[in-house]
Amino acid sequence: MRKIAFTICAKNYIGLAQVLESSIKKFNNDIDFYIFVADEFETKNEVLPINVLISRDVLPISYENWNQMSFKYDLTEFCTSIKPICFNYILNNFNPDSCIYFDPDILVFNSLKSVYEKLTTSSIVLTPHITTIENKYTGKLKEQNLLFSGMFNLGFLALKNDINSRKMLNWWEIRLEDRCFKDTMESYFTDQKWMDFLPSLFPENIHISSHLGLNLAPWNFHERDVFVDNGKYYVKNRINTESNNVYELIFVHFSGFNYKLLLNDEVSHGTLDKLNDYKDIDLIVGEYSKILKSSNLTKYINFNYTYNLFSNGVRISNTYRRLFRRLFEDGKIGTNPFDSNGEFYLKLSRKKMLKIGVVYNDKITLNNLTNTNKKIQVINRFFYIAFRLLGAERFFQLCRALRIYSKIENQIFIIDSEYNNKFKLRI
Repeated sequence: MRKIAFTICAKNYIGLAQVLESSIKKFNNDIDFYIFVADEFETKNEVLPINVLISRDVLPISYENWNQMSFKYDLTEFCTSIKPICFNYILNNFNPDSCIYFDPDILVFNSLKSVYEKLTTSSIVLTPHITTIENKYTGKLKEQNLLFSGMFNLGFLALKNDINSRKMLNWWEIRLEDRCFKDTMESYFTDQKWMDFLPSLFPENIHISSHLGLNLAPWNFHERDVFVDNGKYYVKNRINTESNNVYELIFVHFSGFNYKLLLNDEVSHGTLDKLNDYKDIDLIVGEYSKILKSSNLTKYINFNYTYNLFSNGVRISNTYRRLFRRLFEDGKIGTNPFDSNGEFYLKLSRKKMLKIGVVYNDKITLNNLTNTNKKIQVINRFFYIAFRLLGAERFFQLCRALRIYSKIENQIFIIDSEYNNKFKLRI
């Protein structure tokens, strides 16, 4: 039986992916492992390990589709958008009996035998974010966030090489070509939210795992208690204390791990979001940190993501990506938006939206905004004036319209005057 596992990353995470690879091999020497790099190197002479595949060179994606997808999607969206294509590449070219995807920020602590056992009777194995029902939810990640992200975490996906998986992959690939955004208004969460369809589409071919040792991560720390016995890690239910079930820890998803702090020696080990007072989790974080410090991580970590820059080196913001998306989907733009002499770049330049050397911060939210209260007070004053001028009914109509206009794609008229005459809002 041939088994293959793989991950997808930009070139700066190759070292991290190799840590994942080593942990898989430590407990599963019968698994072949591949790293798909959704990025490009400045020179074609870069010496890479034989199992590192440059996605643009090997995947059957046209020049036009590669350019428009790598531009309109940010790094995470793009890496996840090509996931079903990578699965199909492996199934078609290596013909394994089964194939598992892992995010690069995962560490395997044990044999994957339990996963492969499920693949003997099921075509698809998924892990839910949480598995324990609570009347009063105690998780640090809000339940409404789970409604946005979907019930299943796609840092892990295991497939049998059969007709059901092939059907799913082909269906999934079509949707991810243009619907792999992280967007609350459109109810998309990259490649992940689509998995909520699978229990309905493949009711007899899917296994939803309740194994607490699979995909231990910040979103389920509140329900999973880690302990050590004779040098091995185990997991039990932290909420349901009446349960006597004990699970071997199979793999941990270190989502949100702060590599910068670790590599700068600012702390003894990296930090994780939602870690809080879980001292048992601190044990595995410390072990991961130790492994990373002795790894190949620093060799690649400072490499720049190719698709973050126009051809002249100007930084691409997520605002530009969304404006391009609108023009491309409306059939109004060419196939290479990265070209600094191209039509899209010139549209931005004419409106003075481009500044050499400026790095736009696309990750500002109410949670990390400075002087939040003061800024909200100023905005509230403007809205109060609008309320007095417009009256209650028109004011609240305006508020509903502003929600639609907060979608960047609906600001396309700023760079293309044709939309002033004939314009359809994207909702």
